[in-house]
Amino acid sequence: MTQDSAESAGAFWFVGASFSGSQDQTQRFLNEGMWEIHDPSPKDEALVRSMKAGDRIAIKAAYTRKNGLPFDNRGLTVSTMAVKAVGTIAENLGDGHRVLVKWTKLEPFREWYFYTNRWTVWRVMPGDWMTDGLIAFALDGKAQDIERFRNEPYWRERFGSGSPDKQRFRWTKFYEAIADKLLAHQADRTALVEGIRDISLRVDGLGHLAVDKYSDGSTGFVRDICPFTTMGLFNRGITDANRKVIASELAKFLGVDEAVPATFEGIPILNNLKSWYFPFEVTRTSDHIDALWRVFAAGIRFADSNEGEDQARTEFAAAFDGANGRPGVAWNLTFGLYWMRPWAFLSLDNNSQNYVTRSWESHWACMVPRSDATPPTTWP
Repeated sequence: MTQDSAESAGAFWFVGASFSGSQDQTQRFLNEGMWEIHDPSPKDEALVRSMKAGDRIAIKAAYTRKNGLPFDNRGLTVSTMAVKAVGTIAENLGDGHRVLVKWTKLEPFREWYFYTNRWTVWRVMPGDWMTDGLIAFALDGKAQDIERFRNEPYWRERFGSGSPDKQRFRWTKFYEAIADKLLAHQADRTALVEGIRDISLRVDGLGHLAVDKYSDGSTGFVRDICPFTTMGLFNRGITDANRKVIASELAKFLGVDEAVPATFEGIPILNNLKSWYFPFEVTRTSDHIDALWRVFAAGIRFADSNEGEDQARTEFAAAFDGANGRPGVAWNLTFGLYWMRPWAFLSLDNNSQNYVTRSWESHWACMVPRSDATPPTTWP
């Protein structure tokens, strides 16, 4: 398909074939000459109803890869999408669930990188180089211009062809590795707490963990801890030298091989007086720390795995809502999510909030250029 023909065409559809995140329906769809969506949302139903006879469609499977890639990914996770079958919609049954399709199975399936999507129904409109490239790759068998994608600004810092020693954000690999190792302690934090207590005996800067208040009226070192408070041990308002020492000791305890960052510029830090994500033991609810571990684990699953994307998104949203707003948990929850997966989550620290606010105020001023216009007090 040429660029001109792509621009003159309608929508192109990339659709999932997994029910409940694991039951692959691809072969059934091919055998029955159809595609359907399981338990669609109202938005999904509207998208399916908008499909037209003659529209091109492809079955996709989204996941991530680290090994065996056709370019140097520097050990980082790469969003990947397999195109398993392509076809043309023959008829829309109008029920918001099913369309009839003339399929062609791709054997072997073809893998596309970087520009992927988690949604079960992804409507792709031609007109820019990314979407035109995807359409040509999936439906016309063209090669992906991997060099252009890996050097596009969004991916360049991680995967660009420039010299690795000139890349920024090299600290992200260390932070992600710490998060991965912490996840193993979700079910039983005993060893984690003891490891941190041992570190506190050797290095300065962890005395804030030794002032917990127990239900019997005594005080002492915390007897439980959440992953965000743990990563916050080296993301507080202390000297960079001390941050490096604490990060190094924690990495050694967890078995992390990535190098400790040389600098910490641009990484949000906690207020030293508010660096716990939970209240004292005597006042906190029994599920408070568990709720924080749930959002931590769900956030990693959501960021790392595109398979079963609707379920992962739903689980993360529920876990986030279950943790957010508890005592000690507010904007700092976005800091923790950013630490654990900085390429997937946005930190809403003061600088980010101010930037968003200024951007919104500028946008509002452009939309309503009157002397009496004021930005709304709530976000649209």
